[in-house]
Amino acid sequence: MSDDLPGPGGEEDGDRIRLSPAVLVLLGPALSASVFSAVTNLLAELRATPVPPLAQPVPGRPGWYSAPLARDIGLAEYHVGDTEPGADGPAIYVARIVISDDWPDF
Repeated sequence: MSDDLPGPGGEEDGDRIRLSPAVLVLLGPALSASVFSAVTNLLAELRATPVPPLAQPVPGRPGWYSAPLARDIGLAEYHVGDTEPGADGPAIYVARIVISDDWPDF
């Protein structure tokens, strides 16, 4: 992992939702608007509730969840911190986002 990006236990300017380097690369300028919209929708949903209704726990990994992206574009895997929720909620680390191969890239 890069030295300038925090790991799952680090802090980043007080924002409780952090993205892994793999997710940051995905969100580059070549990303289609529909996929970008689905990812931002997920981030907004995680900010509102750390475990959305469609999220499922990842077996054998406590605190990890898998959630579908809007319009079934793909899946996201993330970790919800076990620290006490602050005024803004628990820390969330989005580890990976997988986009479906058969999603039409408009």
